Amino acid sequence: MSSERYVQDFTALEALFKRFYKPLRAYAFRFVNDKDLSEDIVQDVFFELWQRRESIRFEDAAVKSYLFRAVYTHALNALNKKQQDVCTLEPAREADILDQYVTSYMQNSEQSLLLKELEEEIMSYINTLPPQCRKVFMLSRSYGLKNREIAEQLDISIKAVEKQISKALYGLKEHLVQKDLFPLLVLAVTCLSHRQ
Repeated sequence: MSSERYVQDFTALEALFKRFYKPLRAYAFRFVNDKDLSEDIVQDVFFELWQRRESIRFEDAAVKSYLFRAVYTHALNALNKKQQDVCTLEPAREADILDQYVTSYMQNSEQSLLLKELEEEIMSYINTLPPQCRKVFMLSRSYGLKNREIAEQLDISIKAVEKQISKALYGLKEHLVQKDLFPLLVLAVTCLSHRQ
């Protein structure tokens, strides 16, 4: 590569960096909720972009969507890593985390836009549950009723209530894992517990 082309590329990259660094950092922060990690992610993405400069035209309009896509991918990878590092979870702990988030989300009307996709998936899954299972789950998680109260209200045994709740939580976890949203949920719970 000629030194002239090198300087041109570097100038173009610098212009992109100045233009997109802050919006990309804010975008990364929406996922990872960590200022330093957001900065690292954006810097990594620009470093990769520089390494791929032979195959990318910096002035191309597609660079913007490449940058945002790359930040999104890096953020998800960071969440996965965080999930593995912070929570090498036994299945019982995973269920606790899921339960904690669902209860907090369903009893709290203030919805975070960042977690909108996660919340939509939770609701869409809950709507697929069999009627009795859905009713038990909603009474427990939305209205905060105790298992005994639900059993009395629906005229079923406490054991049946526990079984329906476990079934719903297990299915929900599988659904979120399939959609690659479970790491986001783990992070959300970590953030919720830090805030309290």
